[in-house]
Amino acid sequence: MTRDIAGLTVEIDRTLCIGSGSCVGLAGEIFEIDEQNLVRFQEDPPDIDPERLKEACAVCPVDALRVYDDDEQVVP
Repeated sequence: MTRDIAGLTVEIDRTLCIGSGSCVGLAGEIFEIDEQNLVRFQEDPPDIDPERLKEACAVCPVDALRVYDDDEQVVP
């Protein structure tokens, strides 16, 4: 699952997700936990400060969120 947000490409690997919700705590307008207790993107996520988006992805305890800037991986 991949989406372009705030000039970054964000990828969710749901096979790694453990549903900790850390990303939701920092960027609830971008991420949500679904009925399977796994992260997914909100339906229509708004723009967000890119640094806050990177931080929300970086706090994932199992690196289920990856962020790319111009095809270069920046998180984790």
